[in-house]
Amino acid sequence: MSQELVSHIARQFGIKIVGHKQIRKGIFRIIAQNGRTYSLKRMPRPLARLKWIDRMLLRCNNKGLRLVWRNPQTSIGSKLYATSPKNELYVLTPWIAGRMPSPRSLGDMRACGIALGRLHTAGRDGLRGYFAYSQIRTWPQTLQARQRYLQNKIAKANRNGFGSTVINRFIQRHGKEFLRYAAESRALLRSSGYFSYRNHPRTHGVLCHGDGGPSNFIMNAKGTRLIDFETLHVDLRAYDLYRVIYNSCKDYQWDFRIARAILNGYRQVAKLSRTDYKLIRIWLRFPLSTYLVLSPFKRLPLTKQRLQWALSSERRIGTFLRNLDNYAARHS
Repeated sequence: MSQELVSHIARQFGIKIVGHKQIRKGIFRIIAQNGRTYSLKRMPRPLARLKWIDRMLLRCNNKGLRLVWRNPQTSIGSKLYATSPKNELYVLTPWIAGRMPSPRSLGDMRACGIALGRLHTAGRDGLRGYFAYSQIRTWPQTLQARQRYLQNKIAKANRNGFGSTVINRFIQRHGKEFLRYAAESRALLRSSGYFSYRNHPRTHGVLCHGDGGPSNFIMNAKGTRLIDFETLHVDLRAYDLYRVIYNSCKDYQWDFRIARAILNGYRQVAKLSRTDYKLIRIWLRFPLSTYLVLSPFKRLPLTKQRLQWALSSERRIGTFLRNLDNYAARHS
C-alpha cells in the first residue's frame, strides 16, 4: 500500500504521518508527525463483529488487563475504525516496543500462560447476556468437516490427482495414518465431557483470543501483552490453551517442557479441571499440521518435505499427549 493510501486512512484518526513500514500484509507501523509510533491494522471482520470485539476488549481493559488496543479516553483512541477506499476496516493501536516470546525460553512461555489466564479471567466477567460469536457448540462440526477434507485429499491422491507423483505416493502411503489420528480426535471428543460443558456455556465459556501463539504476544520490561484480536470469540478455555500450545510446540519437536511452562503459568491465574485437559487433547490429536499442508495455505506449501514434517509432527504428538495425561493427573 502506498504512503498516500496509508496517510488517507491515518488522517481519519487525526494523524499526519511522516513515514510507514509494512510489517506484513494488512499491518503497518506508522510514524506520526509528532514522533509517536502506531500500528495500523486491517480487520477482516464485518463492522458488527469489530464493534463486539471492541466492546469486549474495553471491558477487559477496565479490569486492569494489559492489552494492545485503543484507549477511548484519548483523542487518538476515540475513533474505533477507519475505512480504506475499498471499504476495508482499519484499527489504530499504540506501537508497543518489545519482542516476541521464544519457545526456547520456559520463562517466556510461563509469562504467555499467565497473560492468557488473565484474559480468560477478565473476559469471562465481561460476558453478559446473550453469547455473541460463540464457537462452543461448533467443535463436532469443525472436526467432522476437517476430517472430510482430509478424506477428499487422500482420495484425490489415490486417483493420482496431484500434479506430483511424489506427492501422490506419499499421501497414498500415509493417508490411513492421517485419518486414524482424525478419528481418534473425534473419539476423544465423545469421551471428554465436552457435551456436558457445551450444555452449560454460562459456566464454562470464556472470552478466547482464538489464535494464540508466540507471534501474538509482545514482551518488554512492563510485562507481557496480547495483540491481534481479529479471531476473538467465546469458547471453552481449552481451545485457547490448545492454540498457544500448538503454535509454540510444533516447530520445537513437541518438547513437553514448553507446554508445561505454559500450563504452569496459566494455573497461577486460573484453575484447570481434568476435563479441561481432555478437551485440550481433542484438538492436539487432530492432524492439524497435515491438514494445513494439504490446504491452500501459502506459508505451508504442498511439498514432500512439508508432508514429511507434518507426519513427523503427528507422530510426536502421541508421546506428548501421554506427558499431558501425566501432568493432568498431578495437577487436577
